[in-house]
Amino acid sequence: MKHDHVFFASLVTFVLVAPSREAEENFEDAHRFIFYSVLEGCFEDGLSTEDVSQILLRREKESYFHFIYACPVCLPTIHALEVYRSRPDHFYGVKGGASTFGSGLTPDLKRQLYSGAPADRLVAINSLVQRWTARRMSLLALSDEQRGQLQKAFEEMRKKGMETLKSFKAGGTASYYAPAFATIEECAACNGAVGKGLKVPDPQ
Repeated sequence: MKHDHVFFASLVTFVLVAPSREAEENFEDAHRFIFYSVLEGCFEDGLSTEDVSQILLRREKESYFHFIYACPVCLPTIHALEVYRSRPDHFYGVKGGASTFGSGLTPDLKRQLYSGAPADRLVAINSLVQRWTARRMSLLALSDEQRGQLQKAFEEMRKKGMETLKSFKAGGTASYYAPAFATIEECAACNGAVGKGLKVPDPQ
C-alpha cells in the first residue's frame, strides 16, 4: 500500500510539473489536482454509486443541482464524479464484487447528503471536497512553494466561481445554472478546495 501511494504521488507530481502542451491547454494543473483529489477520495472513502448520483443530482431541464455551471472548481469535481460513477460494477478477481476501497460514508454525513434541504446537501459536499483536497495535499508531501502555488490557483478559481454564481443570481438564471443555491451565496466545491466551510442561513 505504501509503495502504491509513492507511485501515485510520483506520477501526479510529474503531471503537475510536466504536462503535455495539449493537456496543459485544456486541463491546467489545478484542474487536474482537484480531479484526482475527488476521484481518489471517492475510492478511498468507498462512496456508493447511489451516493455519487445523489451528489450529481440533475433534474430535467436543469444543470447539476449542487454545482455552479462553468465554475472552474465545480467542473473538475463533476468530471471526477462522473468517472467514478462509470467504474466497473466489480473489480476482476476480487471476491464479493467490490468496486471501491473504503467502507462508505459515515451515517451522519450520509444523512446530510440525502437530506431534503439543499443547504444540508451542499454542506456535505463541501466537507467531502475539503477532506479530499487536504488528503491529496498531504499525500503528495508538497513543498511550501508548491502548496502556495496551488492554493493561489484555487483561490483564483473560487473567485471566478463566486463571480459566476453572483452573475446568475443577478440575471435571474440561478434556478437553471445553480439550482441548489437559492439561499446560498458561496460555492460548496470552491470553498472545499480552499479549505473553507460553507456558510448557510440559520434554520427558521
